[in-house]
Amino acid sequence: MPRRTHKKSRNGCVECKRRHVKCDERRPICSNCVASERQCQFVGPAPTVSSARASPSTSHEFASASPATSSPAQQPTSAPGGFVQDAPVNLLHVELLHNLFLESANWVNAREVSSSMSFPDMLKTGLEAPYMLNMLLAISALNLSIVKPDRRDYYRHHATQLQSHALNNFNSLSPGFDQDTCIPMFLFAAVLGLHLLCETLVFREGNFESFLDRFVQYLRLHQGIRTITAEGRWEYLRQSNLKPFLAFSERLPPMDSEFGPVCETLYQRVQGSEKSEARLKVYRQTIQALQAVMTALDSENERLGALVAWPVMISTSYVDLVASHQEEALVILAYYGALIHPSRNNWMFQDGGQFLIESVTQHLGPAWHEWLEWPRKTLI
Repeated sequence: MPRRTHKKSRNGCVECKRRHVKCDERRPICSNCVASERQCQFVGPAPTVSSARASPSTSHEFASASPATSSPAQQPTSAPGGFVQDAPVNLLHVELLHNLFLESANWVNAREVSSSMSFPDMLKTGLEAPYMLNMLLAISALNLSIVKPDRRDYYRHHATQLQSHALNNFNSLSPGFDQDTCIPMFLFAAVLGLHLLCETLVFREGNFESFLDRFVQYLRLHQGIRTITAEGRWEYLRQSNLKPFLAFSERLPPMDSEFGPVCETLYQRVQGSEKSEARLKVYRQTIQALQAVMTALDSENERLGALVAWPVMISTSYVDLVASHQEEALVILAYYGALIHPSRNNWMFQDGGQFLIESVTQHLGPAWHEWLEWPRKTLI
């Protein structure tokens, strides 16, 4: 019986050859490029594979951003919602899902959330709205990039990539808002807000002006949550499984509540220096939101919800004042940093509060030190 010989293939993908790793030549995307989410390209015709050796996978994976280079006949079939069939399991996504399952209870009030929406419920919603699932995996990757600093670049790269997938998928949808879309849309906006706040505070690049530009961009994007809950949609959301997520906002003190001593002193200073009635009104509303958050922070269980509530509560006019580097607006931002600072052991905030206080103090100079006395004392 003649001995069977195996001819070594020379058709490995360009990326595997560059990395000097063995390529399984799976078309249109090899397993190595699927796992590492690299761009996969082949030079030359695809090798012939007999039907007896072919064993299509039954697992699912997120669609890769890599362009397919094979003919339409070689494309894997696509399932509705951005998933690709006939692809190997992406172990990174399994790791991110596992981390999300273990750690998400530390990011929300687990007792309230579990009363009407369990983790399997959220996962089911994500499977029906892939943009939300991509966003959940993105924030899980961001979490790992911080708690595993030795692999920070690796996880942060995938956090950014998954966030981009989520945004592209979300932006491609029709703007309809109904019973089927309200829950994933709200969760998507909320998780995106957490992701952007953490990214802005923790991964700081460039000088303080560059940071302010990014922070303003975050504020404007996060305020999109108000768009989702506008036009009478709030009551609609309150009747859904999202009710536990919304309960915190209903426990916040009214915006017209009296100021405490810290916010009263701050407002009196602003009132004494601001000549524009319109700007003074904006500052008063912003300080009222600051007071509501300060009151809510008295409860340890409310800390995360309170800290992420302030960027949603403030007006677009105040964001514009921050963007133009108005001194009083930056002082208020330092006060927000003072509220963040006690949560510096939380992976989402790290030393972001301290950075805000110290950067505003240095930017404004000695003339504003009296205004910033309270925030600076919180660092001691």
